[in-house]
Amino acid sequence: MNAEAKHNNLYRERLVAHRGFQKKYPENTLLAYQQAIAAGALSIETDVLLSADKLPVLYHDPTLKRVSGRRGRVKDLTLDELIRIPAYEPRRLGQQFQNQCITPLRDLVELLKVHPQVTAYIEVKKEALSIVSASEAYAVISNCLEPIVNQCFIISFEHDFIAFVHSHGRIRCGVVIKRWRDLQSATVQAIKPDTVFINYRKIPAKANLNTLNFELVVYEIDKPALAKSWLAKGASKVESFDIGGLIDHESQ
Repeated sequence: MNAEAKHNNLYRERLVAHRGFQKKYPENTLLAYQQAIAAGALSIETDVLLSADKLPVLYHDPTLKRVSGRRGRVKDLTLDELIRIPAYEPRRLGQQFQNQCITPLRDLVELLKVHPQVTAYIEVKKEALSIVSASEAYAVISNCLEPIVNQCFIISFEHDFIAFVHSHGRIRCGVVIKRWRDLQSATVQAIKPDTVFINYRKIPAKANLNTLNFELVVYEIDKPALAKSWLAKGASKVESFDIGGLIDHESQ
């Protein structure tokens, strides 16, 4: 591998595809992850909700309106019903992806088994945890992830749930925080997260990122110069809806 190729590979290792290659494809669909990996992504992030029969699906919103263009709530439909519903973001992408349907987590696992070089951040949404206990959510999600456990992190804004995940020591885990000072909370301190996600705008100007004892992932970044700036400041990775754009820019 020549020096330029090595540099490009190291850069790709520090990028996370937010909901897949979301800029060009419907978010959280198998297609979006296939295309992110085809574009060169070595890390991906996905959102997980639970169906009425308590099975994990890749979906961000608790309601179906924005992504699927119809009424209803994810938690009220079974997995068999959900995987027949389009997930095509009609307001943003029009009708071109009507053939894409809601993706079960098990399908993403199968994709990742074929790509062992790819790391996956599995974000468990608050709404998933509102319909089952932490132990139930952990059981169904961790069992699904078992074939790719070494490729995964479970993350969430719900820190008590991550504390439960951490207590089992089976899967690497991390927190998504709203404010930099959340790092000082007793729960986060006890977890000792492997990774922390935060909006880059919420990081204080004086924060020294080079002294952190965890992986720091900053979001939402779509400009190459901004991505490089945060990596230079000490962020471990940057997360972007435009994974292909960031990788292509570096390759030019």
